[in-house]
Amino acid sequence: MKRILYLLSVAALLLPVACEKDEPEVQRGPRYYANMFAYNIMLTYYLWEADVTAGFDTWTYGADPIEKVQQMRYKDASGRQVDKWTSLMEDCSNFLGSVTGNTKSLGFDFTLYYMDASRYYICAVVTYTYAGSPAEKAGIKRGDIIISLDREKMTPDNYVDLVNSKLYGGGTVELGFSKYPHSLTLTAVQMYEDPVQTVSVLDVEGKKVGYLHFTSFTMEASRELEKAFRTFKQEQVEEIVLDLRYNGGGYTITGAVLASMLVPVKEVVGGSVFNLDVYNKTLTEAYEKKDGELSTRFADEFTISSSSTQSSYTVHPLQVNPEIRKLWVITTGNTASASEALICGLKPYMDVSLVGEKTYGKFCGGYLIEAEDFYESLSKQKGNEVDCDDAMAKLEGWGIYVIASRYSDKDGVTLSMPEGIQADYEAKDNPMDGFQLGDPSETMLSAVLELSTGKRTKASVAAPIGLAPAPPVRRPGYGVLLH
Repeated sequence: MKRILYLLSVAALLLPVACEKDEPEVQRGPRYYANMFAYNIMLTYYLWEADVTAGFDTWTYGADPIEKVQQMRYKDASGRQVDKWTSLMEDCSNFLGSVTGNTKSLGFDFTLYYMDASRYYICAVVTYTYAGSPAEKAGIKRGDIIISLDREKMTPDNYVDLVNSKLYGGGTVELGFSKYPHSLTLTAVQMYEDPVQTVSVLDVEGKKVGYLHFTSFTMEASRELEKAFRTFKQEQVEEIVLDLRYNGGGYTITGAVLASMLVPVKEVVGGSVFNLDVYNKTLTEAYEKKDGELSTRFADEFTISSSSTQSSYTVHPLQVNPEIRKLWVITTGNTASASEALICGLKPYMDVSLVGEKTYGKFCGGYLIEAEDFYESLSKQKGNEVDCDDAMAKLEGWGIYVIASRYSDKDGVTLSMPEGIQADYEAKDNPMDGFQLGDPSETMLSAVLELSTGKRTKASVAAPIGLAPAPPVRRPGYGVLLH
């Protein structure tokens, strides 16, 4: 947050925006202030700022600011959409809630599949539930098949709207199941979705292997990660299976904490580079002037400040680092962003093998900046002539997620660019295999354990699901890497 506030002052120096000379009489309404906000943030922070100069030159106060930001997303010379993530939002609360884990939720995750060969009907298969959630209390488990939402079947024509409104909408929904009970009604509640899901120590032919199912790099996760790794160290695990198959990202600092618990101890003691960050010219010069640091390093102490809980705490990774010999990471196309940055940053230092499917391919990180913070910072600048109080009142709830950096390992290599990290050993997720996550017989964990004991080769193992995957509908904030 300190870096964001510092750079907001840099952005404020760029006012007034160039488009003011084109439309001096534009009414000072939400569109006016939203364009001013988005223009300045993009010009200051955007990783590809130098590549989209034509878009800045034609930006006017009369533009639809949300559409304009989307149009500004960088494409390569062939027209391929490189930036899929930068977004201006009129209400960023759902986005922020998803990233922090503090959100209104039914408390379960799912994967979508076609139900028949004609690919007309779509079902949602539960992949896991959160502890204490409405879903867990109702007895919903991994493998349960949801075939209707409020008694409406999902089809290719309506399933995106149904999933967004019924499963992500934060309200009450009647879930129709393929087996008894045929239906259950759940009401979303405000809750913290604890991402440290399952922690266990497995005896694999006399060798102790730690297992951790981890779903999101939230700001509050570090405390529970420290507890999990204390168990791993006490049990003297030799290998760890880190299950990131459903982890869509989160905060860079949480990634650095987890990495410092996994990497060889000497790298933590030496403060070795975990990730290098590449920024645009403006941010590079600003960071070099401020502290000269364009990297994230392994460390023995991290102080975590959470804006959602208005509190802070300190963790000490070195005290719980079990000094493992091998790290196995379970991955799918839902393994994104901070998950990929973790893999990328650890590979040069230790034996890391990926089991599963190619990752999502989010090779960059950014900032979530609220309009209120921008205009509050601007109000403190000398010579400012903008009515910042009026702007904050008219843009309450507005925010922008802007891609600001590309991460790499210590040598400048970004494994996830441009389309994800390929698994070393292939295996398919099968939430309908009859086993819960963490069970040694579960399809993907079983594949890892067979590899660990030398009983399995690199041959691909396909899960006998019998259903073809449907295009996913991702939660707001999915695939986010936040500085």
